[in-house]
Amino acid sequence: MTQTFDRRVLPITSAVAAALLVSGCAREPDTANADVRVCRDAEGRRVDDSNCRSHAGGGIASGAFLWYYLNRGSTVARVGQPLGGGSIAPSFGRNYGEASPATVTRGGLGLSGRTGLS
Repeated sequence: MTQTFDRRVLPITSAVAAALLVSGCAREPDTANADVRVCRDAEGRRVDDSNCRSHAGGGIASGAFLWYYLNRGSTVARVGQPLGGGSIAPSFGRNYGEASPATVTRGGLGLSGRTGLS
């Protein structure tokens, strides 16, 4: 007996596979393991930290770039993404380091890996 391919099954199989892929592989956010600061632009998006380092320390006088402070456990946006959950002023008594692979756990496909943060 020869089996034939039923073309009606392919769209259903593809739709189910796509749904499983999307739901099972959702990207986890990056999370701060410590109090960290990241550089933001005037639109509230994360930019490379070198922008704040090279413009008067990232203070108000720097114009377009300011440090943005995130407490431990906060979601850390990747470069180019909007920031939220933090403040443009540090909390009293906290010591903020720059976000790095040592201070931020990289989200992924349900894994907790540490890699570059760009």
